[in-house]
Amino acid sequence: MGAKAVIIDHEPLMAAQLKKLLQRGDPSIKVKSICYEGEQAMACLAAHQPDIVFLTLEMPRVSGMTIARQIEAAKGPHPAVVFVTGKRDFISQALRLNVLDYLVKPVTEEEVRRVVEKFRAVYIKKEAPLQEGASETAVDSSRPSYARRFSVDEGDKIKLISTEDICLVYAEKRKVFLVTLSGKTYPSHLSLVQFEKRLPEEVFFRCHRNYIVNIDEVQQIEPWFNHQYVLIVKGMEDQPVPIGRSYVKKLRQYVDL
Repeated sequence: MGAKAVIIDHEPLMAAQLKKLLQRGDPSIKVKSICYEGEQAMACLAAHQPDIVFLTLEMPRVSGMTIARQIEAAKGPHPAVVFVTGKRDFISQALRLNVLDYLVKPVTEEEVRRVVEKFRAVYIKKEAPLQEGASETAVDSSRPSYARRFSVDEGDKIKLISTEDICLVYAEKRKVFLVTLSGKTYPSHLSLVQFEKRLPEEVFFRCHRNYIVNIDEVQQIEPWFNHQYVLIVKGMEDQPVPIGRSYVKKLRQYVDL
């Protein structure tokens, strides 16, 4: 199955080398365009609708990190993003975005092949059409792929929090915080919308415009002012979590009321 790729790199020689390595690694992936200007990146992506983007971080004027955030914030299906960088100290920043992988210059054919194999395993497989006569259970891979871990800052280190260890995610004063089952709170670089997309919806309930709660950690539902309700979460009994009026109906998907 063929796939479309776009390379975003301000250095023509590096872009040409990457294109050559990509063609060697998997000839079925066609490079539709090479974009040399960060300012033109989003227009290029909109025009070619690639399945995978190789994005150099050290772009002048508009950085690759900025372009990656624009891709992540854009509406509609997102391409797989592979960071290409000459500096390893960019890698910690790369881990904070929803990217497929990264390549460190000088890029080798072996590394490109590894990334392509990962791309096919994660993206192409889930788009494969259902074969005639196959059961619907065979297309589980087409369901949204949720994150298994989330990164948070802990001093000068990046700490990884397992999805199963998340109790609550909330927004306050334009900042987003993650609370673990052990009661520790960490600031996050993600928005609530991004968390909502990456947390398994059968467990995590967006109960309010400022809250996402692990429904397995809710031990009580109590009436509140103006005919509203709050959730009492284990270990956070003194901090009731509100349920927004527009979210009450959805609560019935999680609790038999």
